[in-house]
Amino acid sequence: MVAHTGFEPVISSLRGRCPRPLDECAVLAYTSKNSKKFTISEAKSSQLIFTQDLFTKFLESRPSGISPRSIEAYHYTLKGFIGKPVTSQVISAYLNSLSCDNGRLKFYSCLRALCNWLYLNDYLADNPIKKVAKPRTKEKILPAISKEQLRVLTEHCHCERDKAFISLLWYSGMRLSEAINVRASDFNWGEGTVTVLGKRTQDTLSMHRNRL
Repeated sequence: MVAHTGFEPVISSLRGRCPRPLDECAVLAYTSKNSKKFTISEAKSSQLIFTQDLFTKFLESRPSGISPRSIEAYHYTLKGFIGKPVTSQVISAYLNSLSCDNGRLKFYSCLRALCNWLYLNDYLADNPIKKVAKPRTKEKILPAISKEQLRVLTEHCHCERDKAFISLLWYSGMRLSEAINVRASDFNWGEGTVTVLGKRTQDTLSMHRNRL
């Protein structure tokens, strides 16, 4: 918490395994001598500390149609950033402290959304995310089960529903989150296709000659 009396250094405690010394990530946050409340204009002239209050306001500003999974992602990626100065150096150190390689991109995306919101709402004079390099990701191709393995799985299903669900995933290639939202009206048995509502678009997937 930032004190509101005089000038006082505020050092952010970096969680995780930050590769840099703590003092390199420290900043000085200043408040006015007359104990005024911390305002947006003061934030623009000093180092802004990301607080729980700012996090709550950020979540409340999200569009009304945002998915629960997106809100969950914000909690997962930004909770650990609370108490830290919103600077490019600290953001880089926070990302570098993460042990998940490809997962860093999700943290970066959420931090970018946060920084854009802070900048557009005049909490920041400059947008620090513009000075942070986007994490590189390694292309990871997940292995697919063979048709023989599919046969073994379906033979051990306890009911026809489970057998149909596993077969749908294998023949269509859709994600699990997409498959659980499929309805009977989404199937076109004549053409052997199923309509899936993805993250941003609606796609039609083939079911491999209607083998379900």
